[in-house]
Amino acid sequence: MSSKPPPPRNLTPGLCDRLRRDMMKACLNVAETHGLIIEGGEISDINLRHGFDISFRVGIPMEDGAIYSPDKAMFEVLAPHFGLEPSDYGRTFRTRDELFRIVAINPNRPKYPISAERVADGRGFKFHPDNVVMYLQNSNT
Repeated sequence: MSSKPPPPRNLTPGLCDRLRRDMMKACLNVAETHGLIIEGGEISDINLRHGFDISFRVGIPMEDGAIYSPDKAMFEVLAPHFGLEPSDYGRTFRTRDELFRIVAINPNRPKYPISAERVADGRGFKFHPDNVVMYLQNSNT
């Protein structure tokens, strides 16, 4: 008979990270059992007193072994219309001493259609395409 450990009084950043890693490992095992792949495991909405959200994406592996990304597919089609290359998806650039990763194009936002996430914390930002082109040209990342 196994007994469950008592729940912690509060979550800590270290405990959240250990839980994220353990959950990712378990999800990888389940997905592989079914011939699928998984990505994600990002933690959001952290409240150290009560809980956090975590998300995973499961899919059929493509020829290159990656999971299909609708954002990447749309980016590759739209990038030339905004002065970017399809291969710029996922590239990083630096502005104001912060590092950002390109994650999407939203043509419904004509002024700031380029979506990027700050690498340090994953927070999303919108950029004008001319600025992103300039940042990429000036970036050594």
